[in-house]
This record gives sequence, structure tokens and C-alpha cells, in this order.
Amino acid sequence: MSVFAMPKGIIKVISSLTRSFLWKGTSTSHGIFKVAWHKVIKSKSSSGLGLGSIHNKNLALLFKWLWNLDNGVVGGWQEHILLKYRPRFINGIPEFTGSLSPTWHSIVSAIFSTQNISNLLHANVGFKVGDGRNIQFWTDSWLGSITTLQLLFPRLYNLSLQQKSSLADICDLTDTSFNLSWRRPLQPRENCMRESLIAEVQRGLIFSDGADRKL
Repeated sequence: MSVFAMPKGIIKVISSLTRSFLWKGTSTSHGIFKVAWHKVIKSKSSSGLGLGSIHNKNLALLFKWLWNLDNGVVGGWQEHILLKYRPRFINGIPEFTGSLSPTWHSIVSAIFSTQNISNLLHANVGFKVGDGRNIQFWTDSWLGSITTLQLLFPRLYNLSLQQKSSLADICDLTDTSFNLSWRRPLQPRENCMRESLIAEVQRGLIFSDGADRKL
């Protein structure tokens, strides 16, 4: 359940056994159940019993592999996967290209096969700033909101020579000075955008001791 995506048929069988045991006290009983199952599995705060969806639990366990992929130690399994597949991280979520092993293909397909799930993940992951080395300045959400500087200042992003640079590469966190490089000299309107960008960063930047942390 924590390594492979569960087939729908297996989930259906397990759910059926659980329903029978809950209402009849045995997994082999059949009959009419008192409450719709989708209501039973809701959280207690939503007037359910808090059993949870087996499908959602399966996805959550699979997603832990992706979540922890950039939190490994030297020589750990994370380093092996990163060197082998070289995923691109977008707002802390890895995106893979090329062929994958059956195991990793199962994990990635289960999480990203539905566009709604993919969008939900990207929109709700953020960072708590530490040393700024593991945060992408333009494409990660680290200003305390769900948006990125790339979305807030698309024109400046397109002009930047540092689209893949980290926060630490561009911003000195000790005095909040900036080292921004552009493809060409900025026009007056673009200079105003640059000042707005700097003001946005200075207003929203909150950093702490230690390494950056995904939230």
C-alpha cells in the first residue's frame, strides 16, 4: 500500500469487507447498511467515523516518497533516485521525464495521473526559509503565499538570467541585498517592476536558522 498504487478492484473488496465487519461484526455478512459508506469514512469533524478513504490513504503513502525525495542524506536512497532520474523540482514537487522503473512509474502515475491532484499539490506547497539554498528564487512559494515571483512578475522572470537560481544565490539574507542579472538593460517600466519585486521580497521574507523546510 505504501509502494504500489492499489488496483480499484482490491480497494473495492477491502472496503466491502470493512463495511460488513462494521455493521454486522463479520466480514462475510451481507445486507442493507444503515449509512452510506462515503459518509461513514468522513472525518469526525465532518460527522463521519474518521475511517478515511483507502484510496486516499494509498495516495498519501505514495506521495511521501516524492515529498521526501529532496530531504535525503548523502548516500541514501534519495541520492540514488536523484542521480538516476534527475527530476526537476517545481515548488518542491519533483517532475520526471524519460522512462522510470516499474515501481517509480507506479508512484508517479498514481499521483499525477489526475490533473486536479497535481494542481492541488503545486498550489498548496510552500517553504519556510532557512539558509535559502534549497529554495528556487523565482519558481518556489516562499513569501508566505501560494504564489511565486514567476507568476507575480512574469516579465522580469522572462528577462532574468537566473531563472534556476536559489534564493541564497540572489538574495543575501543577512542584509536583504540583491544580486539580480538580466538579459539586457531594463527599461524604465521594468525598473519599476524590479523595485516592486524587491519591496515584495523585503515585505514578505521571514527566515529562520537552519535549512529550508517544505510546508
